[in-house]
Amino acid sequence: MQNNLLTICGLSTVRALAADAPQRIERLFFDEAAAPLFAEACRYLSQKRKIYRLVTPAELKKIADTAHHQGVAAVIHAPESLPLERLELAHSTLCLHDVLNPHNVGAIMRTTAFFGVRDLIMSRKTYEAAMTASAWRVAEGGISLTHCYVYEDARDLLARAKRRGWWCAAAVRPERATLPSLESIAARAANAPVVVCLGNEEQGLPPAFVAGCGYRFTIAGSGRVESLNVSVTAALCLEKMSQRHSGRKPE
Repeated sequence: MQNNLLTICGLSTVRALAADAPQRIERLFFDEAAAPLFAEACRYLSQKRKIYRLVTPAELKKIADTAHHQGVAAVIHAPESLPLERLELAHSTLCLHDVLNPHNVGAIMRTTAFFGVRDLIMSRKTYEAAMTASAWRVAEGGISLTHCYVYEDARDLLARAKRRGWWCAAAVRPERATLPSLESIAARAANAPVVVCLGNEEQGLPPAFVAGCGYRFTIAGSGRVESLNVSVTAALCLEKMSQRHSGRKPE
């Protein structure tokens, strides 16, 4: 990602960026079928004297470095991470600690955008996974709609959360002891923001991170498999949080 430039592709991904932050686009390439969808973006790029061009499918595959480009690719200035001290958290959100698989990160950020979660907390390693072509493609435009607040040290995050009155709830695997549900933790938090903390795909959250959170919860299942994919866990948690903020009751 030289000079903070990143090549992304996919109709939903590039259209979302063109609508929300066209100034990030440095170069735009599209095939004949996709061309009508980017007329407004081309007018903007023309005004800014930036490159846009109709190309063949073969050229587009080479530019995007994938056959899954859906007819468009863009070279963009990737959004910079935001320092955690600038985050004024008004609603509940997720914290992604060292979630490293770009497809999982992209899927989670698609879901956060779907539920209207604008501010997302993540470790530096997760942010690096998010700033990849794979993550942007899977996110279907979700990354361009998200503010990524990044921490370098989990201890700083947890200390800051305690000072700010955020409730940090760690998602853990089922244990012998009965753990509260996320819904019950959110109910006890009342109007305080809940930060739902999720760990990486293989090991989950480190013990020290879990110990630093005020609360632990698990998602009950059949017990026939150990855990859910982290992106599925994120979706279930976000749905519960959306019920909390909307006032809807679970069906």
